[in-house]
Amino acid sequence: MRGCALIAGGAGGWSSRAGFNRLRSERRDVRRSSSSAASSGAGPSGRVGYFEKVAGWQAPLKAAVTSGTLSAVGDLLAQALLGQTAAREGTAAPPYDPSRTGRMFGYGFSWYGPCQYYWYNLLDFLLPFKSTASFLTKVTANQLILAPITLSTVFAFNLALMGKADAIHDKLRNDLWPTMQNGWKFWIPAASLNFYCIPLKHQVLYMSACGVLWTAYLSYASNMPAAPALAPAPAPAPPAPKKCCGGKAK
Repeated sequence: MRGCALIAGGAGGWSSRAGFNRLRSERRDVRRSSSSAASSGAGPSGRVGYFEKVAGWQAPLKAAVTSGTLSAVGDLLAQALLGQTAAREGTAAPPYDPSRTGRMFGYGFSWYGPCQYYWYNLLDFLLPFKSTASFLTKVTANQLILAPITLSTVFAFNLALMGKADAIHDKLRNDLWPTMQNGWKFWIPAASLNFYCIPLKHQVLYMSACGVLWTAYLSYASNMPAAPALAPAPAPAPPAPKKCCGGKAK
């Protein structure tokens, strides 16, 4: 009996205190790993869902601050260029407009930064593979979906804050399509580089940095004086009348 007790209660047996504690620890580890998998949002395939991918407020806030700051820098650059142009032409430089810089910061902070964060994570979720088809789809979607949304919102945002909401329709009708065409010349190469070699966590920063130049261009171009109209060409002289044999006009 004593031998049986020693065998049943030995240090290596499951009925010993050490063996029971080890079994309880293994069960706790299994429950912890299951809970971690569930909280991470990973499905049966181990892939995290989109809403779990973008959960939390720290990353969107970081994108908002980054985009707002760089949008304000772009407007400062644009106003500085206008001042330099006026000085070069010998005209009075327009005074610095802090409200315009504030509007651009507000646009980047409240809309453009968070919008880019959720948009690029959505593209990465829908097209996670590194392939030519995936790359071209991302660039095309960026220009045909995101571009008109951001241009429409920046026009509407600025005009509304300036008390000119009634001019939004005309602004979109006259300027949206030409601005998109000019934007493609800049953003298609920039977006191609973004999706090809920029890591996802740095894409908002990279595109916002590119947006500094784009914001400066938009502000600079929209405030340039219109080119003087060309004088109309003189009307052609009427043909001389033909003369007959007697020298009289026919």
